[in-house]
Amino acid sequence: MKQILSIFLICLCVACSTTKNNNSQKPIYAIEGAPILTYEQLLEDHDSLVSYINQVSPIVYFNEEVRGIDFNRHAIELRKQIQPQTTISEYLQIVEKTLNSAQDGHSNMLGSWHLDILKNNWIPNGFVKGIDTSSIQYGYKYVDYLNKQFYTKLNLDLVYTSGQYYNLLPFSYAGKTYPASMKLISCNGTDIHDYVKTRIEHSSPLRWDRANDRAYHEKFYKPSDNYKKGLLKLVFLDKDNKKHKLHIKKNDTVTFLQDKNSVYGYNNEKSPIITHYFEKEKIFYAKLPMMVEAYGDTLSERLKPIISKNKVNAIVLDIRGNPGGSDNTYSNFLKKVVKDTLGQNVMVGRNFSPYNQNYFNINKDSVENRTTHTFKIDAATLKKPKMYYIVYPNFKFVVPDSLNYSFEGKIYVLQDRFIYSSASNLSNLAKNNDQLISIGETPDLLGGLQTNPTVLQLPHSKIIFRIESQIDFTDCKTPKDIFQNNVEYPVSYSIKELYSRITTKEDIFGKPFLLNSDPMFQKAVELEKLRKQDQ
Repeated sequence: MKQILSIFLICLCVACSTTKNNNSQKPIYAIEGAPILTYEQLLEDHDSLVSYINQVSPIVYFNEEVRGIDFNRHAIELRKQIQPQTTISEYLQIVEKTLNSAQDGHSNMLGSWHLDILKNNWIPNGFVKGIDTSSIQYGYKYVDYLNKQFYTKLNLDLVYTSGQYYNLLPFSYAGKTYPASMKLISCNGTDIHDYVKTRIEHSSPLRWDRANDRAYHEKFYKPSDNYKKGLLKLVFLDKDNKKHKLHIKKNDTVTFLQDKNSVYGYNNEKSPIITHYFEKEKIFYAKLPMMVEAYGDTLSERLKPIISKNKVNAIVLDIRGNPGGSDNTYSNFLKKVVKDTLGQNVMVGRNFSPYNQNYFNINKDSVENRTTHTFKIDAATLKKPKMYYIVYPNFKFVVPDSLNYSFEGKIYVLQDRFIYSSASNLSNLAKNNDQLISIGETPDLLGGLQTNPTVLQLPHSKIIFRIESQIDFTDCKTPKDIFQNNVEYPVSYSIKELYSRITTKEDIFGKPFLLNSDPMFQKAVELEKLRKQDQ
C-alpha cells in the first residue's frame, strides 16, 4: 500500500511539475475559429503592437508633451495584465486598451467596414502590403467579440456643449422618468470631468475642449469597465437644479420618451447629398455628407444648370457630420468653382524610425538631399522623437480646370464637431484661403493635414490595425498649435437649439429650417449681407 501511495505521489509531483513547466506553452483560445496562441506569443504580439505605435505614431508624443497622456506608461501596465492563463478574449481587451491609449482617431483596430475595404480595395490595388487576405477573417471575429464584450448596449444620447454634458431626450428607467436637457454632474461619486479624463484606456479619442482645457467623450459610459462595481452611478441636475440619480446595471438600457428625428453626429453611407438654390439670397447650398470622390462631381453637376441660368453670389458647402474620406472629393467640386488656385504652406512631420525609414523608403542621406525633406523646420515642433519633415511652400490643393465656372463669390464652409480626416483638411484649407470661410464648431480632435494611416498586422493573433503616421506643424508657434483645428467664425448650438434640432419634424436640411432655425447657415447669410454692403 505504501509502495502504491509513493508511486501515486511521485506521479502527481511529475504531473504538477510538467504542468508548471509547460503552462506557458499551453494553447490559449476562447473565440471560435481564431488563432490558437501561447503565452509567449501573446507577449510577443503586445510588444510588437507597442513598438509599431512608438515607431509610427507622432501623435503619442504630442499627447505626452501637450496633453499629459503617457502612452508608454499605460502600455507597460497593460502588458503586466498578460498572464499564462490569459485567454484570447481577455487579450483582445488588452489590445483594445493599448490602442485606445494612443488617443488618436486614426489609430485603432480595423472594424468590419474597413476590413471590407482592405479586402476589396486596399490590398488588390497595392495600397496595403504584407497582409495575407486569408487572415482577414479573424478580424471580423475580433470586432464582433469586442462589440459584444468590451462595450455595453447602453445609449444615453449625451451631448457635450458649452463645456458641459447634457442628455438630449427624456427617458425612463426602472419605473422612473428623467426630463430632457439635464446637466450631468458626476459619475460614480466623482465630478464628471475628473472621471472622464481617467478613461484614457477605455474611450478613444478623448476630445479636447481647449477653451476649458478638459478632455471629454460623450460615450464614456459604453466600455464595460465602467461597471466593475456592478452599477454605473450618474447624477444629473435639471433646469430647476433638482438632482436626478440614475443607477444602472451593465447592459441595461433606458427607454426614450420622445422620438429622435435627426442626428447630431457623424453621417454614414446612407446620408444623402442635398442641394438648394435660395433665390432671394442668391446662395447655392450643398450638403456634402461624406468625402466620397464621386460626390464632388455630383455637386459640380448640380451647380452647373443653376449657375448658368441664375446669379449665384455665394456658395454654402455644408460638411457637418462629414467623417472624411478622399481629399479629391472637395477638390473635384472646388476646381469647377474657384477662379484661383487654392493652396497653403505645408510643414508635416513623421517619425524617423527604422520602421518608417523602410515603409517610406527614406534614410538620412535621402532626407538631406531632397528639396522637400529636412530634419529642421522653422516652426514649433516636439521634444521627441527624432523626426523628419516634408515642406511644400504654397502646396496646391485645388487647381481650377479648363471648364471652370469662374465663380468669384465667397464659399462658406459649415462645420460642426463631427468632421474628421479629409473634412478637417477642407476646414484647414478654408482657414488659410480668402475665398473660403469656415463657420461653426471646432472638432476638438487633432487636425491639420493627415495622410493615409499605416495598416499593420500582429504576427501571431493576426490582429489588423492602423496608425496615423503624420502630424502637421504648419505655422505652429507653440506645441499646442499642433492641434491645428480652428474655425474662423465660431458658432455653437445651445442645448435648447440642439434639443429642437433633433426632435423637430421639419427637415433640418430643408430650405425653411436652414433660413429660420439654423444658426450656422444664418451666420453665412449674415456674413454675405455684410460683404455685399461693403462692396
